[in-house]
Amino acid sequence: MTGDREVPDEAAPAGERARAARDGAPVVVHGDVTGIVATGAHSLNVIYDGRALVEITSLRDLTPRQPPPLPAAGRTTLFGRDALVADVVARIRGGGSAQLYGKPGVGKKAVAAAVHRELAVQGRRGHVLYPRTGADEEESLQTLYGRLAGALFGTHFLRAVDETQLRAAVAAADFAGAHLTVIDCALPQSDLTRLLETFPGCTFLFTSPYATLPDTEGAHPVRPLSRTAAVELLSAEIGLPLGPAGLRNLQFDHVWRESGGEPQRICQYAQFIKGIDQWERRVREDGEPPDEPAPVDPALLSPRRQAEALAVALSEPARRALLALATFGTALPAAWIAPVTGYPQDGAAVAELHDRRLVRHVGGAYGITEDAAAAVRGQEWAPAAAATAAEGLLAAFARQDGPSGPEPDPYLFLAVARALVHEERWALAARFARTAGPRALTQGRGQPALQLYVLGRMAAARSGLAKEVEFYDRAEKLTRDLLDGDKAGTAAVAAVLLAPALGAAAVEGGKTLGFLGKLAATVSTKTGAAVTAGAVVVAATTVVVAVNANAMPAGCKPAYAALEAYSGSDKTRTYDQLADDTRTLTSALRSAAAEASEADIKSKFTQHADGLDTETAAAVRKNREQMNVKYPPHPDVIAALAGSERLRHQISTLQAIRAVCPSE
Repeated sequence: MTGDREVPDEAAPAGERARAARDGAPVVVHGDVTGIVATGAHSLNVIYDGRALVEITSLRDLTPRQPPPLPAAGRTTLFGRDALVADVVARIRGGGSAQLYGKPGVGKKAVAAAVHRELAVQGRRGHVLYPRTGADEEESLQTLYGRLAGALFGTHFLRAVDETQLRAAVAAADFAGAHLTVIDCALPQSDLTRLLETFPGCTFLFTSPYATLPDTEGAHPVRPLSRTAAVELLSAEIGLPLGPAGLRNLQFDHVWRESGGEPQRICQYAQFIKGIDQWERRVREDGEPPDEPAPVDPALLSPRRQAEALAVALSEPARRALLALATFGTALPAAWIAPVTGYPQDGAAVAELHDRRLVRHVGGAYGITEDAAAAVRGQEWAPAAAATAAEGLLAAFARQDGPSGPEPDPYLFLAVARALVHEERWALAARFARTAGPRALTQGRGQPALQLYVLGRMAAARSGLAKEVEFYDRAEKLTRDLLDGDKAGTAAVAAVLLAPALGAAAVEGGKTLGFLGKLAATVSTKTGAAVTAGAVVVAATTVVVAVNANAMPAGCKPAYAALEAYSGSDKTRTYDQLADDTRTLTSALRSAAAEASEADIKSKFTQHADGLDTETAAAVRKNREQMNVKYPPHPDVIAALAGSERLRHQISTLQAIRAVCPSE
């Protein structure tokens, strides 16, 4: 793009302000290009503004967004926790921050929702951040900074947000009075101290496993329900004032101990009771005293057995939706369930799952409970078809009037791609990853995008698709350069990855995709290749591709050979076999490290081998615990879980090698 541009006003989109601020200004890269790139007195980040990848030199280039009103859920009875809600609300009203801590399942989110409702009555505005799905990206202070900045400035950041720059931007924007809730925050006290200092005018509410708030007076324990509160909750859920005889017939004390005082499990038990034949006859005939329901078989009263009984009684649409949630392990908005299952009516069926307490509705998406997931495994149902999910998602992506609301978490795309590779649906996996990778990038999720490209490359190689292999080699490298701080990577990703995948749909929607900044520099990439970047836009025919002409460093070839042997061996059926094969791989990686002459290659291979050994040992221990129960998982389920673990090892190992070695 050439010619003069007018500087947009403050109301202009973030990308327009950022582009105008940089127009005509040469970018000078100082030192290493890894991480946050220095550009003069600023740092270079990359955002996707809904139309384009845009490089910004300061967060102050972005227009702050007024926070929305806090969510005001319908009033619910919390059974013994009203005083706790009042204490937290009073503290936040006074300008302080608070923390709700306790073990999982005790109701911290429900208390937080009640706090939000009381604050919303006052007209308070803010954001509620729910945990991301999947275990691939552990939450850190750095990632939380990116998520908070994204919420307050209305965009996604693809590189780390600089703390000093964020503090300056927050001070200039004046978010005083905004409230921010972070659900399932496990950051240590030192990180929370820095976080609160970065947002001095905001109040925070954290739900956490432990008390880590710097001001200990604001940390409130959330304990399991007392017996009295659990009786009140069960009575309310089943619609009966339960007396001593009724509680005895329902085996209440046994159920309460089994539930651990978790409200979700008490509610699940109520749904179980209401579904048994004796209860239905009582409702029809009304022949029993209201406080004395018929006795219940104690053998049916574990939370898992309750969930199994509820699951097998589901309608077929609800069962398919539950199976999809269990198979892919990620929460889904209701509008995206039908594309995953392949049946249009399944999206509405989540209401049935929610009524049965088999799913939780959090942050606009439905996620399966642990008991329901165990019930699905116990029933040994075949997993949801990955091919159906992939084809449905691809069709939804291609439609201009696709599902309403936000897209699902990119972890769904990764889970579907992994399942396709596990099922050896190579061609479909290669096609799906090529489309899903850019969508992960536009949500600011670089690591899932990288893993999608690794899976796509693996699938393309197995399919014998030479051109696709070449594309994925390039895609992985360009994405890594983009995330690691390579300026040329921004232009190249926009031109090579986003334009082909999103361009057609964007043009139909009246949007323009592209990187509209001028790059007037020669950049040294991480692998040592020289790249010259000119004014590159999506519509241009110029493609910026970093080519590495270096020879293969010592240690790289044996590392690739070890991974090839690990990937090509027989399918894993047990965790003991997984452990044996992984020990062979890590031993070979350490031998490759010994051959390496470069310190970063030695370090990378050794650290990765140590990490694989630790992860595998933990997986083996967990499997032994799962097998040491009355109803252990079916061998086919164990084989699927062990195979999935092996696939994760393949992906992480390939990424580790590619981080320090050129492609073969």
